[in-house]
Amino acid sequence: MKAIVNGQLFTPRPITGEGVVLIEEGRIVAAGPANAVHVPSRSEVIDAGGRKVVPGLVDVHIHGLLGYSCMGAQLAEVAAVLPRFGVTAFCATTITAPIGHVQEALEEMADVIERQPQGARILGIHLEGPHLSPRRPGMAKADLQHPLTWDEFQQLQRAARGHICMITFAPEEDRAAELIPRLKELGVVPVIGHSDATFDQVTTWVKAGLAHATHTFNAMRGFHHREPGVLGAVLLYDEIMAQLIADGRHVHPGAMALLWKVKGPERTILISDAIPYAGMPPGKYEWEGYELILDGETCRLADGTLAGAITLLNQDLMTLIKLIGVSFTDALTAATCTPARSIGHGMWLGQLTPGFAADLAILEEDGRVWQTWVDGKIVHYAE
Repeated sequence: MKAIVNGQLFTPRPITGEGVVLIEEGRIVAAGPANAVHVPSRSEVIDAGGRKVVPGLVDVHIHGLLGYSCMGAQLAEVAAVLPRFGVTAFCATTITAPIGHVQEALEEMADVIERQPQGARILGIHLEGPHLSPRRPGMAKADLQHPLTWDEFQQLQRAARGHICMITFAPEEDRAAELIPRLKELGVVPVIGHSDATFDQVTTWVKAGLAHATHTFNAMRGFHHREPGVLGAVLLYDEIMAQLIADGRHVHPGAMALLWKVKGPERTILISDAIPYAGMPPGKYEWEGYELILDGETCRLADGTLAGAITLLNQDLMTLIKLIGVSFTDALTAATCTPARSIGHGMWLGQLTPGFAADLAILEEDGRVWQTWVDGKIVHYAE
């Protein structure tokens, strides 16, 4: 038995007074106030020193960090270093590239997933591109985009050995929308993103089961009072859970506040959308054929287009709190149990609840990470 004591406990619901978490065989046994949780005499005791003890962060949209890319064999290194930022589980996200290269990368990613290296849990693969709208490609090359088809999805899923768990695509391209119910039947989350669809089109797809949107506001048809677009549908329909890059650069604080007011912590999913050079010094870098410029605040292409993010989820969590004034508890919900629930893992991840995986982070007041635990073991410790 292990016992984490003397912490400010968030499950993510805050626990009044000194909190205690008991862990055994990789699972949470108990979590609550010290006066209600008995610590067995032979327990290994870890003193949190008054720090915040929270569920491990779950990032469903991340491309890499610190020079390592999710797209290929370096996925193992991504898993190893992510706990430095409090992330205990993530979906390894791809980028638009020639389809043959994507297929080769998926094979390498599957190899890593099936041996689950030490570090953050790899929950599966998030396929983002090349099935995007050439009118809303973001940083991705428009000439590489093409409609998603069932045959190509099956080809890619075979390469990934069944590990694709979510796919961002533009349903309006050709007949791609017809795949929404078929993907859901397989347990793959269909995600609208990089889309130029109309409001009426999205309305139809919501009825077919669409319930997730990639980096809301970015690379999607915006709102107009005579054509509310993809954004209008994402805001209106409760069925849609909305990803948000809360780095303070991709989305204006006013727009973040609007999304939060409409969706709240139960339907807003904090994501990092971090590129493989997140956490690296300013300079010029290359990523899958794209020339990137990091200026210390953003990552851009030479023409100024934003090209992913350079902050990690623990930083975005604190930025959201600072910029729009939400509570720590609500922001934490959007970075833990909500993303876990959005991809079907809400019954065992994202909460400090008896029976759940013992995945947690111990944070300083400013969001820096002191310790990260995965499966009841310490995988990061800031000396």
